[in-house]
Amino acid sequence: MRETNYKNFKITALCHDGFLVENEEQNISFAFDPYDVKGEVAPVDYIFVSHSHFDHCDASSIRKLLGPKTKIVAPACCEEELKEFGSQWVTYAGEEKIKDDKVTYWAIPAYNIDKFRTPTEVFHPKELGGVGFVVEIPVDGSKNVRFYHAGDTDMIPEMESVKKIDVAFLPISGTFVMTLEEAIKAAEMIEADLTIPMHYGKILGSVAEANRFQNTLRGKTEVAVLSTESV
Repeated sequence: MRETNYKNFKITALCHDGFLVENEEQNISFAFDPYDVKGEVAPVDYIFVSHSHFDHCDASSIRKLLGPKTKIVAPACCEEELKEFGSQWVTYAGEEKIKDDKVTYWAIPAYNIDKFRTPTEVFHPKELGGVGFVVEIPVDGSKNVRFYHAGDTDMIPEMESVKKIDVAFLPISGTFVMTLEEAIKAAEMIEADLTIPMHYGKILGSVAEANRFQNTLRGKTEVAVLSTESV
């Protein structure tokens, strides 16, 4: 399955950690970490990029989603990869809420605790400045819908501040990010209405592991397994 719906939002897997979220009624569309995007896609209002690694900050995929008014939101570590986009790129990695035209967004740190590249160096050090994003969309006068894309991260203390999430995107593959077991614990802590596993299929991890994530969390949170890879 490549797409699902949450209320009036259509959520489409792009690849790996990449997702497209669209709501025709609200006239809003945005993408997280587009990577290896195939075919024709319509421009979006916002592109949120978690960090500078090639499978998250993919300029060729960003170009496919870019329109004249698209805003790219990314931390400073993405400067080299995103400088070609000029003023359409907004540097941001803070915890204060940014209220923009159609959305409110803020960042949650994303980093490794115990996933090591070398005996003393993790794959995603905190000082890299990678983030996850919470994106909040007003649906009516009294209700907002919140999306949380965790980026490449372990289960870190900062996740405890992630509250009232409607849709959470969590990495599950281990090696560079949370293991499947850690991702399950994170999902139980965040308690989103809908949880979508990511970071599997393209580079490492499998759809079978995503299905295991879904089965383990049955009865605790709704899980949608979305992928561009064959099941």
